[in-house]
Amino acid sequence: MRDIEGVEDVVRSLAPHWKEIEAHFHQENAQLIELLRHDHDSLGRVLKCHLIVEHYLDRFLAEFLNLQDIVDAKLSFFQKAKLLPNQGSATAFVKPGILKLNSIRNRFGHTLRPDLNMEELGPINEVLALARPNNQGDHLSRIEAFTTVAVAFLVVPPPNLQAAFLEAFRAVRVNAAQPDP
Repeated sequence: MRDIEGVEDVVRSLAPHWKEIEAHFHQENAQLIELLRHDHDSLGRVLKCHLIVEHYLDRFLAEFLNLQDIVDAKLSFFQKAKLLPNQGSATAFVKPGILKLNSIRNRFGHTLRPDLNMEELGPINEVLALARPNNQGDHLSRIEAFTTVAVAFLVVPPPNLQAAFLEAFRAVRVNAAQPDP
């Protein structure tokens, strides 16, 4: 007894159509090869930035909010980002950009040929205008630059500096509408 039976009958049945089947296969295979040849560097760069921010987001939530089991909670990136404070913390400054990074990553993760223009970066550009005013790179370079800023703001300072940071950022508030996942 074989695991698959009746294949010989299928091959005999399709034999008169084999030329057409092969032609269709070669056409589809050419399209697949074209998709595989497409430059996916931008996808990798966005995904890497997203993963790095998520790593620091997990650390922040664990340390600042005392959530030891944050990874075990299996929260989505969006859910974790929504847990960031809207005011009174340095993270409030980068929260809209983190949410924008997530929406960009989602688009890149579900499109074979994603496109992105500078205006779509919105809150990422706003953060960079203040934190890195000399950064004039392309949209991918700006996402990478934002990642370094976001990480800096997600790192929880040592206890002796936490009070100083909390006081310095107590008036920072997130006012802009935040994108959904």
